[in-house]
Amino acid sequence: MGINATPDDNRKAVVAHAGRPLESAANFTRGGGPPTPDHDASDADRRKRVKVEQGRLIQWAQENGKLGTSGRLPPIFARGGEHQVYFQNHTRRYLKVTLIERKLGYGLAFGSHIQGATPSEYLDRLDLQNQIFHDDIRLERIVANGGQPIIIISQPAIKGTKATQPALDAMMTGMGYEKLADGAYYDEPNGLLIFDLFPRNAFQGADGQIYPIDPVVQRIAPDFGQFLRDNPHTINLAH
Repeated sequence: MGINATPDDNRKAVVAHAGRPLESAANFTRGGGPPTPDHDASDADRRKRVKVEQGRLIQWAQENGKLGTSGRLPPIFARGGEHQVYFQNHTRRYLKVTLIERKLGYGLAFGSHIQGATPSEYLDRLDLQNQIFHDDIRLERIVANGGQPIIIISQPAIKGTKATQPALDAMMTGMGYEKLADGAYYDEPNGLLIFDLFPRNAFQGADGQIYPIDPVVQRIAPDFGQFLRDNPHTINLAH
């Protein structure tokens, strides 16, 4: 995200709630049923799950008018560990395209045997980010890519300066999260781990509001939460 947006962008990010296509896609791609933590699955099981979910995601995109091509993208703005990023001037939004060659192809997830999210976990993570932080992440389209779908999302540009770690800590503990390590917070009742929430991934507006732009939100089981409490140094090794 950038610091050169219009003044209205911050307000739009606060009030918007565009996560329902993300929730629908996540549910269908998962195969129905509630999302459950999967951090102890083996490498082989995780890769098998990714393959099955890829097929479901393409089916969902076909049935919901979201299957397309990458189209004409603006010049590359940045390349991170999970996405290729483009800035779209006319919408004042960033397009983020998953990198199929990184991790399992769908961003970060912290696990016992393999670090990487499945398609449904990635989509669920973004829907949770909209709900928790009132973000405005939108699912733009899915590119079939020979059966290995690439996910294209968009996110509003936010005007502001980088948030400090103490400010992020205060925000998260004020929301009822337990700090496990710098950039890592745990909501035990809801089974949520939020990590990679460093100053590089959050902006603070002129009004003092903090806007996390690229944290990792992950569902975890209580035993894994206790392990992380006891071994907080392991969390940021997942990057």
